[in-house]
Amino acid sequence: MFIIENQVSGRIFQTEGRDNILNDALTHGLNFPYGCQKGFCGKCKATIIEGEVGYKGEIPSGITPEEVEKGMALLCQCRAKSDVALVVAELDGVADIEVRTLPCKVQSIKHLNHDVAQVFLKIPDSESLQYLAGQYIDLIHPDFEPRAFSIANAPSNTSLIELHVRLIEDGKFTNFVFNELQEKALLKIEGPKGVFYFREKSEKPIILVAGGTGFGPVKAMVEHAIETKSKQTIHIYWGARDEKDLYTDLPKQWAKSHENISFIPVLSQANSAWKGRTGYVHESVLVDFEYLVDYEVYACGPPAMVKAVADTFVKRGMFKEDFFSDAFEFAFEGGAL
Repeated sequence: MFIIENQVSGRIFQTEGRDNILNDALTHGLNFPYGCQKGFCGKCKATIIEGEVGYKGEIPSGITPEEVEKGMALLCQCRAKSDVALVVAELDGVADIEVRTLPCKVQSIKHLNHDVAQVFLKIPDSESLQYLAGQYIDLIHPDFEPRAFSIANAPSNTSLIELHVRLIEDGKFTNFVFNELQEKALLKIEGPKGVFYFREKSEKPIILVAGGTGFGPVKAMVEHAIETKSKQTIHIYWGARDEKDLYTDLPKQWAKSHENISFIPVLSQANSAWKGRTGYVHESVLVDFEYLVDYEVYACGPPAMVKAVADTFVKRGMFKEDFFSDAFEFAFEGGAL
């Protein structure tokens, strides 16, 4: 087992040296910069201060022999062969991540229930999209205006993008995606975008409030927390109209497999057979938590739900700086915090 230290941030992680240093860093929650992840673009270059790294086969084309001679390495391709001290500027937030326009191909479309489709988009092998869990992309088709969709998978496989698309009755684009879009169709994406993303450096317990397909970015956040072995306590509340609108059993599986994760589904129009929580999802949170001073809250879903979370949670002590949403900035009732 080798120890990798970034001397810029002082953060360290361990690796067995079987995978490349970039993947190991991302797995441990360090946002090292990268581009293609194939050794072509050179965006993941770092300077090796101490230790030894090696490549499988020849040195990739994304780095010159002169740069190797100076102690530089492509982190997406090299593996640690000893303890390593390196220098690389980690990405602190969305301002550090490049917004890109990339071609993509529809890899698969699956209807998860009566009005939600799961769409996987494949980016060319020579490219990848770096993003933070919770961000969104614009999906571009020449016959429609671009439409924003949250990325529903953790940023570990960034050549594959998962979207959860809800069918809107009068929505031309969502009707096209739900009923006409075919596998292998060519589209474009632009992103990543948005300031709604998982704050990895925090150690506060987390409350995730999702409404409908607002579960998509919540899924990305939870999967990322699991992959990075986060020990933060995570409370998931998912609001929907009817039980059929809870279109995946993943939250139940997470809660069963991870002691730091709990899940409460809440139905606003439940039938008599439903034995769980009913009403508005934010009200269930207020039943469970008398004070919210020590919590980070993420809310994603219809604007009315997000506003209700913002306005009512403040009254329970939530700090404005601990509230993150995928919607617009709200004027909190009661003035500034």
